[in-house]
Amino acid sequence: MVNKRGSTSHTSSQSNRLNRRDVVRQSAAAGLGAASAGMLVSQRVSVASPQAAILARQSEEGTYGGTLRVGILGEPPTLDEHQTTANLVADVTYPMYETLFAYDAEYQPIPHLVETYTPSEDGLTHTMTLRQGITFHNGEPMTAADVHASVTRWAEISGLGQALFEVVEEFVELDETTVELRLNSTFGPLLTALANNTQGCTIHPKSVLDAAGTLPFDDDSQLIGTGPYMLSERQADAYIRMVRFEDYVPREEPTNGYGGAKYAYLDQIEFLPVPDQAARVAGLQSDDYHIAQEISNDQYEVLSESPGIVAEIRPPSFLDMFFLNWRSPWMSNLAMRQAFQAALEHDSMLTASRGGGDFTRLDPGYMVQEVPWYTTAGEEFYNVNDPDLARQKLEEAGYDGTPLRFLTTQEYPFFYNASVIAQQQLEAVGFVIDLQVTDWATVIERRGDEDAWDIFITFHGLVTHPSQLTLVGQMGVYPGWWDSEESLALASDLLSATEFDAQYAIWEEIQRKIYTEIPAVKIGDAAIADYYSDQIGGWVSQLERGVPYWNLWLNDE
Repeated sequence: MVNKRGSTSHTSSQSNRLNRRDVVRQSAAAGLGAASAGMLVSQRVSVASPQAAILARQSEEGTYGGTLRVGILGEPPTLDEHQTTANLVADVTYPMYETLFAYDAEYQPIPHLVETYTPSEDGLTHTMTLRQGITFHNGEPMTAADVHASVTRWAEISGLGQALFEVVEEFVELDETTVELRLNSTFGPLLTALANNTQGCTIHPKSVLDAAGTLPFDDDSQLIGTGPYMLSERQADAYIRMVRFEDYVPREEPTNGYGGAKYAYLDQIEFLPVPDQAARVAGLQSDDYHIAQEISNDQYEVLSESPGIVAEIRPPSFLDMFFLNWRSPWMSNLAMRQAFQAALEHDSMLTASRGGGDFTRLDPGYMVQEVPWYTTAGEEFYNVNDPDLARQKLEEAGYDGTPLRFLTTQEYPFFYNASVIAQQQLEAVGFVIDLQVTDWATVIERRGDEDAWDIFITFHGLVTHPSQLTLVGQMGVYPGWWDSEESLALASDLLSATEFDAQYAIWEEIQRKIYTEIPAVKIGDAAIADYYSDQIGGWVSQLERGVPYWNLWLNDE
């Protein structure tokens, strides 16, 4: 198949995808129970460097000492990982918090805080024995009671957790080191849900959770995990400082992706909120920061030629998209959403926001080409670019020129640039757009209020199962509140199916529904570049789920 850019990338990815599906079937035939085979093998992707190279790098011995300084785009809205899908929160808390499972070098979930995991043959009972000797940052030992409290709280807050617990009959503590999930229906992406790190199921002391309930942590004394670094102090809009957790006990296995052994080589990690991109770039060039996050792609040429800076382009794994509010007076109207979809020309938005060329890819798939879930279902409604159709749909909707509230930010320059181009295209066909530009934390806050917006822009990082897409795994819960009966039923079927072929067929129908019901509009695939000091040792190319700060060190600090 030739895509809209005239390339034949769809054809080559189809071949790779069939090979990966064969792996799924072969793994099931090798003796894994249907549920565990589906959960484990369906996560295989190849966007990172070869596993052997990653494992070889991670076997090197690092240098202890020094303070790693990371320039981030702004103050995180919270450091309570259970509360939000925001990548900024996940990235900052990654060194502090841990989950029961983690992603390995091929993005398969492997035990982390769990020592042994035993699923029943029917996929309904999941027994997890915890690692012993694990201590929280406050000195309390981790027990089954802490895990029970953490998973239960996460399930009350997270859309994916809520979906999981709809099929949980019982969640019990068998003893101080063992918990068991007993389901009344299979849940295919169970291990993926427990390994995910955006709104991840992080484990915290029961004493902290009993006091907080489901409300966000509002005191630094509550920010306690089991990770290799612990919070030392922070000052809003100035710094978040973490120090090595001296009682951290790494796994005995070698580092494997985001799992296996973790080593806290650094004395400290400082996350420094710097909303101005130019200041982050200048800070990286002047050695004020060792890492600068969220730098737009138009800086690549300059930074790649700057002495002392390493610039590396990642494979395309980000999905830029607009979410539409199904509970707003206008976007609850299908004809309005169809007008929005028809008005947009995506290539110009991608070029303005991400730089075009190697940094972008026009593609209809909500799961990227590099994963086995890729499909072009609904592609006839992607990049429509039909102004006459858009005007027709606005007339059908009875649109009266009421300004539509469009949330964006300049803290992510690519969000702002795409939003401005979209605003121009929408207003050209008759929309009236109220572009509300705030910091990212305010966008996150406002998008949770169904009465405060009509459109907001965001992106989705790499996901390895469709249930990790917020509009699917948190359908009806995530801002936008897509909740058609047919799509909710499909999402439920996706979660209960365990065989890959069955899940894939359901996922194709869901993606087609995304294009016909329009809870969101995908702009395209985007790649980013990583920028970091050549003083850093231990850097890896597997970064799609965040930077593994725990295995970094400084060579010349």
